[in-house]
Amino acid sequence: MKKQLAIIGAVAAISAAGLTGATIANAATTTSVTNPMSSLVDAIASKFNLNKSDVQSVFDAQRTQMDADREAEVKTEVAALVTSGKLTQAQADAINAKRAELDKQRQTDMAAGQSKTDTERKADMDAHKTALDTWMKEQGIDTQYSYLLMGGRGHGGPGGPGGMRGERGGDTTTTSTTAQ
Repeated sequence: MKKQLAIIGAVAAISAAGLTGATIANAATTTSVTNPMSSLVDAIASKFNLNKSDVQSVFDAQRTQMDADREAEVKTEVAALVTSGKLTQAQADAINAKRAELDKQRQTDMAAGQSKTDTERKADMDAHKTALDTWMKEQGIDTQYSYLLMGGRGHGGPGGPGGMRGERGGDTTTTSTTAQ
């Protein structure tokens, strides 16, 4: 029992701390797009003589919880921006709807991006950023709030944990020029 609890704790810690690095490593070794953590799951299952599907279940549950936590955190932050007058409720609703749209698009793009070169992926990311900036301007949302839409499902990178969060400095005193 203690061994299983220790392993579950280790898996959760590894998942939370190393998700980005492991994903990059897996991408470099062309591991399956549908399960970028499969080599880590295999390694843990093998090392501790565990059933791979049990380890995968722990990873899946952890990821689901992290996604839900990140989504709740962003929605709380968007609501606080409305309360402080930095965004209108309509802008907040647009941001929340756009997040859902972008999440679906990221999942589609992930599979398509595996067959592209680094240059092609970079061009796609640049085009995506330009389109996102245009969308924000059309909504009357200051681009300083683009971090609310970036980073995908909260797994590192710009807008994810440790990404642009530290750069935006938490509660900024700059207000949107278009918020009513």
